[in-house]
Amino acid sequence: MADNTIYITTLGDFSIKYNNNIVSDSINRAYKPWNFLAYLTVNKERSISSGEISALVWDEKQESNTHGSIKVLVHRVRSFLAPLSKGKDFNPITFKKGVFTWNYADNTVMDFEIFENLLSEANENDTPESRSFSLYQEALSLYKGDFLHTNKSTWTSTIRDRLHTAYVNAVCRFVELCYKSKKYNLAVSTCERALYIEKNDERLYYHLIKSLYLTGARSEALQKYHETTEVFYKEFGITPSDDIKLLYREITKALNVTEKSIQVVQSELQESLATKGAFFCEYEIFKDIYQLTERGCRRSGETAFLCLLTLISDIDGGVTPTDTRHYNKCMEELKQVVQDTLRRRDVYARYSLTQFVVLLNDVTMENASVITERIIRSYKRVHPSKDVRLDSKIAAIDVSIG
Repeated sequence: MADNTIYITTLGDFSIKYNNNIVSDSINRAYKPWNFLAYLTVNKERSISSGEISALVWDEKQESNTHGSIKVLVHRVRSFLAPLSKGKDFNPITFKKGVFTWNYADNTVMDFEIFENLLSEANENDTPESRSFSLYQEALSLYKGDFLHTNKSTWTSTIRDRLHTAYVNAVCRFVELCYKSKKYNLAVSTCERALYIEKNDERLYYHLIKSLYLTGARSEALQKYHETTEVFYKEFGITPSDDIKLLYREITKALNVTEKSIQVVQSELQESLATKGAFFCEYEIFKDIYQLTERGCRRSGETAFLCLLTLISDIDGGVTPTDTRHYNKCMEELKQVVQDTLRRRDVYARYSLTQFVVLLNDVTMENASVITERIIRSYKRVHPSKDVRLDSKIAAIDVSIG
């Protein structure tokens, strides 16, 4: 028995399936006919005037030619749809008295409508979690890409943004349900798939790291954390959220819970003698070292200093860079200078997009000033351009608190 339903895919490539035959814009990328066809099917419930189509497809300079052009457009669209009928009676588009109609609105199923309906039920407060889990899973399987992702027409952007936001939110809710049911591998694969579609949402990175951690792949989770911090510094110009930093601390603690011999522990802890210069670490680790140093100074009376190194635009005096990639290059240069200039006992970490924080152990205020000036001079040699300048601030570790 023939299936008279018309199935239209919009999440990813645009395609139309009828009676087991398919036409798709991935085969023929002619923009105007597919834009028109997509607009007509998405608005399948209403009649659309030729003037509306003219405004959609042509700019004002071509309006005088749109009557003849519309006839050509309709002919091309019908030729695109011809493979669906295979000689049978199939006429989905009517153009009468300057109005377009999609004739099979009641028989047409749109994937994005199914997607939104599934999420609507899944998001209801009274929907059981097991039912929501199934609904989210079905909805996410439909989302093979952003809505009409190759169509850059203005009318698609609002729908695309709405569906994209709904997709990312659904991924996060679904992954939380995976945690509850201990389906950690499914959470990992869901996050990895989502990150192909959305690369800028920090929640997806957080959930991927957490999911890897929960599967027991702690080293992989730690590696993904380091990759994520690099992405956020270099691509977005921001530091990771407190949630990701707390997750990092949890992972690093978990990596050391297995019982081992003291010789194994010592070999893991021992630093290679080939490593020269200061000790670089994540800021979360830097905080622990700082607090330990603070305790030591309070007990022994020794002095230590905190130094904040900041790259500042010498053009407008701004601290926040307008060119993130350029500042990342400058920070890489500064990192190497700090590494080479400081002693092995000194510690430093990246604090923000344009700042390093440094811990100078067992020095006087005068010596700390000499060290920071040396860093500034060395950086000027490495980066002689005057587009940025290096600023430094020094403060003694306060041992009076507590």
